[in-house]
Amino acid sequence: MTLPLVTAEEMRLLDRTAMARGIASGEQMMERAGAGAVEAMERRYGPTLGLRVLVLCGTGNNGGDGLVAARHLRARGAEVHLGLLGDPARMRGEALVHLERLTATGFTVASITHADELERLVGSRGRWDFGVDALLGTGARGEPEGLLAVGVEVFRRLDETGTRIVALDLPTGVDADTGVIARRAVRADLTATFGCPKRGNLLYPGRAFTGTLEVVDLGLTDELIAASALPVSLATAPDMATLLPARDPRAHKGSVGRVLVAGGAVGLTGAVALAAHAATRAGAGYVQAAIPRSLNDVLAVKLTEEMTLPSPETAERTLALAALEPLLAHAAAADVVALGSGLSRHREAAELARRVVAECDRPLVIDADGLNAFAGNPEPLTRGPGARVLTPHLGEMARLTGVAVPALEARRIDAAREWAQRWRSVVVLKGAPTVTASPEGQATVNPTGNPGMATAGMGDVLTGVIAALVAQGLAPYDAARLGVYAHGLAGDLAAGERGQYGLSAGDVLESLPLALLALTRLRAGAARAAAAAPRPHAERLPTRSA
Repeated sequence: MTLPLVTAEEMRLLDRTAMARGIASGEQMMERAGAGAVEAMERRYGPTLGLRVLVLCGTGNNGGDGLVAARHLRARGAEVHLGLLGDPARMRGEALVHLERLTATGFTVASITHADELERLVGSRGRWDFGVDALLGTGARGEPEGLLAVGVEVFRRLDETGTRIVALDLPTGVDADTGVIARRAVRADLTATFGCPKRGNLLYPGRAFTGTLEVVDLGLTDELIAASALPVSLATAPDMATLLPARDPRAHKGSVGRVLVAGGAVGLTGAVALAAHAATRAGAGYVQAAIPRSLNDVLAVKLTEEMTLPSPETAERTLALAALEPLLAHAAAADVVALGSGLSRHREAAELARRVVAECDRPLVIDADGLNAFAGNPEPLTRGPGARVLTPHLGEMARLTGVAVPALEARRIDAAREWAQRWRSVVVLKGAPTVTASPEGQATVNPTGNPGMATAGMGDVLTGVIAALVAQGLAPYDAARLGVYAHGLAGDLAAGERGQYGLSAGDVLESLPLALLALTRLRAGAARAAAAAPRPHAERLPTRSA
């Protein structure tokens, strides 16, 4: 089941719908939230028996989650001290129910109305093993004020002393929709988010304050989530594994995808070589690189498993407009064309890119100078006969749209969705995190990858991976989101072996088969588990007509 990535309002609507349909009451969901947060803590850090835990709660529903967590921590043998920041008389609904349930166990809740009371609670008991942030939830906007600001400062000091900080739903001071942080914000080691992850858990800078993210099940059914038709999802390993194309035992090189890569220029031969080799590493059976004729000897040395297509060139040794006819002829025998890696911004090379988009009926994966050819005038991108996957980073996106980089960054998810619909193309807006958007308005946010991948050539590798997956029969949107996930996973595997410093595009290339193997094994394990699951009695199976 796809895991939605939601705004605060979308999560509120899911909660209200679940209650209206009798799936779960607000009281039940709050109980599951607090209990699930404690389970997440123990999965991550081990038993809490005997550990000292400070829980700071606001008077809203997030504070109610904290009250439940405190009760479960106490039941597991932790030494729990809880400060309720504000007047308990302000608590309503489920939060009030759980306050009464906690105090009925004999637990003393310290009602904090002044900063000095909070300081006495925190400072009089020595070192803390955990601090639990239940001050503000997804509905909060802007700066924490008053006692809540003091509470945030307490967590900052605890963090500096080595106390592990656990945030409930999202850290106080992080905007649930944008990831923007207030001047005072809690930096968590672990965030237990409830029901569905929030955009602010994944978008920077909020992601840096989230720490490890655990999603707590509130009992929302798959049917409810599917019926809600939420447009944005978080890529997960199980979901991505289901997209991986299966290999037919009778497969041959012509049946598992033919990729034509077009690009290359003097000084840019590495880009086209990386894209071509990445297509091979991602499973394409036959890869050919169309490159300027005079560079053939260079590419023939760089590429061992891939073919070259020496093509007409300009005096500056870029692909010439005269390369259009042979390129289109070879594209007719391919399943996909990857356009732009190392193409250069030469006038003829740019015009060649525009003509390929206008005339090629094969799916196109367009990157780098293939996109720069449309800078300031992206409208022709919408008119070509072939399906398109556009893979801009923020700078290329700014050149295409005329929108400044900071404005695009501020609404990364919605910007990708908006322009994908305008351009009737799949848009892969690269960065942290990468967002893949479909022409129909769906988007997938990718969690894999690391800062070590901020090196030249990574985008060329991604272009080849996506092209290979399209060539193997995946729909462009599925190929793009799986390609982004696998590319980031390969980067994580490479960084785990070599470290992030000095990580190269070539390292990621070498790890691609391992990333795909991990997804293949995950898919096979899920299939075995499904096959071994108990089946209903034969008499209860629905008939075909039913």
